[in-house]
Amino acid sequence: MLWSKTCDYALQALVYVAAQPADLCVRGQDVAAYLYDVPSPYLSKILRELAGKGILQSFKGRGGGFLLAPGIRESGLLEMVKRIVGEPFGEGCVLGLAKCTDATACPAHHAWSPIKNKVLELFRQKTIGQMAEAVRDGRYDLRLLRKAG
Repeated sequence: MLWSKTCDYALQALVYVAAQPADLCVRGQDVAAYLYDVPSPYLSKILRELAGKGILQSFKGRGGGFLLAPGIRESGLLEMVKRIVGEPFGEGCVLGLAKCTDATACPAHHAWSPIKNKVLELFRQKTIGQMAEAVRDGRYDLRLLRKAG
């Protein structure tokens, strides 16, 4: 899509964890089993990175696993992408040029700019909790979304 596969997997894992009961520690292997085409070692690394960035809480030992960190359920998709990617998402030229502004526009700038603004606003408004609710209610199945990718 608009970001890396790692970011895709991280977002899917976050939505899966958010769709579980709030007090249930989710084991990495359970997330990997649900998102069945993501290699388990790769997903484990992603989950640890999310914990390191304060997006998930990690608990070791019997009954351990991952929980959403406080406030993440209410966080917008754009905020999560920026935290996962670690760079300003949505900024910069769509063609990758070093300098692209209204004054020094690339050939796609004026057509892409209003579309980009709408996409970024959608990503700001859509929360992890809203996406998790759609999964929990059966409106979406992350496994099917993953298969289509």
